Amino acid sequence: MNVAPAVDRSVTPARIRDPRATPLAGVTVSGTAVGRAGAVALHHLGLLGARHRPGARTMKHVTRECFTLVPEDGLPPLLCEVLPFPDAPESPLGETAFQAMAGLMAVNGRPWHEPRRIPIDYVSTCTGVLAVQAVLAAMIGRVRGAPLQRVRTAHSSAALLSVSQYLAAATVADASEANEATQAAQAAQSAGPPTHPDTSGTRPGPPFLSRDGVWFELETLDSAPWREFWAALGLRSREVSLGWTSFVNRYAAAVAPLPPLLHRTLGSYDFTDIAVAGARTGLSVCRMRTAAERYEDDGPPPAPWRLRPLGTERVPSDTPAVLPTAEQPLRGITVVEATRRIQGPLSGHVLQMLGARVVRVEPPGGDPQRCAEPVVGDCSARFLALNESKTVVEADLKTAEGQRTVRDLALKADVFLHNWAPGKAEEFALDAETLCAANPSLVYSHASGWGSSSAPDLFPGTDFMVQARSGLAWEMAEGADRPRPTLMTVLDVLGGLVSAEGILAGLLARELGGGPQRVDSSLLSAASVLQRPTTGHALSARTDPGAEGPYRTATGYIALSLPAVDGLRLLGEALDVPAGLSEPQLRRAVAACLRTRPARSWIEDLDRSGIKAVLVQEELAAVAREPALRADVRHGACALVAPPWSFLS
Repeated sequence: MNVAPAVDRSVTPARIRDPRATPLAGVTVSGTAVGRAGAVALHHLGLLGARHRPGARTMKHVTRECFTLVPEDGLPPLLCEVLPFPDAPESPLGETAFQAMAGLMAVNGRPWHEPRRIPIDYVSTCTGVLAVQAVLAAMIGRVRGAPLQRVRTAHSSAALLSVSQYLAAATVADASEANEATQAAQAAQSAGPPTHPDTSGTRPGPPFLSRDGVWFELETLDSAPWREFWAALGLRSREVSLGWTSFVNRYAAAVAPLPPLLHRTLGSYDFTDIAVAGARTGLSVCRMRTAAERYEDDGPPPAPWRLRPLGTERVPSDTPAVLPTAEQPLRGITVVEATRRIQGPLSGHVLQMLGARVVRVEPPGGDPQRCAEPVVGDCSARFLALNESKTVVEADLKTAEGQRTVRDLALKADVFLHNWAPGKAEEFALDAETLCAANPSLVYSHASGWGSSSAPDLFPGTDFMVQARSGLAWEMAEGADRPRPTLMTVLDVLGGLVSAEGILAGLLARELGGGPQRVDSSLLSAASVLQRPTTGHALSARTDPGAEGPYRTATGYIALSLPAVDGLRLLGEALDVPAGLSEPQLRRAVAACLRTRPARSWIEDLDRSGIKAVLVQEELAAVAREPALRADVRHGACALVAPPWSFLS
């Protein structure tokens, strides 16, 4: 339970010696990561200036991790706990299980009509970022008068936050679109054949393969370039229109079945010819690079965010006009958000859940995404999942009056956040230098697609294009001879979390006397967070996560959390699989054995053998009813995700 503390004005830390230094300079972090979440958290805290003092390492097969942050100015330490669930401090469940329980496998597997694991530690990475957000928010609250001493976040919270839009859409009563989306996965615990929308005569959507063997991605947000591109390749048939409907809806549906004729047409041209057709018609064509090619072409990957001061030292006021509380450490902070789609709105949503007042700038008539089906009342459920409780101000940024409106808002704000295309801020006279000169207390944040790379001149900064160019699509191939990007918007979501993390770092630097700050983050930097090696902690030597499933049973699917050492062998022993098999043979034998009995029967038996198994949720609506996730979900006209942290004094 969160306890709102009385304000103790004696608990105000000294300002940092150098206001241009990193905001956690002088802070020592004790503890050792035992999983990916802890490794991400420690790395990001280190980038912000904290010194790491390793603690005793534990190889226990648990998801709980703890770190203690000790400031150098004599303030009480801050304890950060990373739990499996908000109300369960100990659990053997790992990445695969959380993807299964929270619906990530269901969303990722929609193109194949079966649940599939995202083959990276996505939930754990998001959890690590949430942990750093909690630490930074608590320290901001301390500076502003709330004596916080402990913060918590959980893997289950991160997992649900990553699918919050899909969850909201799937839980709207009588929503035809939600019903269609959830039917894309095999019916949970159905003993019969899987049921799904009729996609006969189609093939899964992107990526595409050229005649000369190049894998690539296409992108356009407008139907005209789509039609002209296919016409340039000699195709003007009905399949082009059918393909567009599926292609443009892939961001919301996480599935894009396309007529085979489109794939065959692209497969009859060399990549160079396809790229030329795209350039002539305004449709972007991006070759899927490997990570090695990316680093060779572009150099070292970017940091999660770039934080830099834009003015002179600022002396913070002693008493904020509105005091923070334990439940709302950012209470009294005002954020002006001028963003669209997912990355920017999610960043603002995170700050709002932490207590900030978020003023959202929308075009006259409102954001068109408000009308996207399914709706709750008069608002899209997907839109609501990212924009709940924000104040809306309409402004036409193409006009001088609209630009003045936004400027006036920014002059009274603590944070200005946008995700405009490069050059737009300067065109609107709403760039960082202009606004920070007028408001020396401002944290100015740009959440972009590509950051400072040269890619904005070549490709739109969308989730799927960044997956292609960053090398992430190839990293998810799991040894296959083709890239396997996911149609779940993994980079939009992580990009929003990273953006909010950077803004919190900027706010802390400002509160400690660092003056106005500029924070830059991108989808490309979010991809780099996912791609950073996991060496240096216990997970680097763990059982291959592919051995954890999902596995088909006689009714439904299960996913496992295997011990870090010899997990697959121990699973074989629990199932009485003959010894002496090679790893590929053992995997096939395990899969065949698990098909013989119902899911719940296996879950009970494996638990008695010391192996934790969970049911794979194949329908998002069922996720909202999962008892283990009850602390993470708020029920109403649709299911919304609760704030993923708790703050205690």
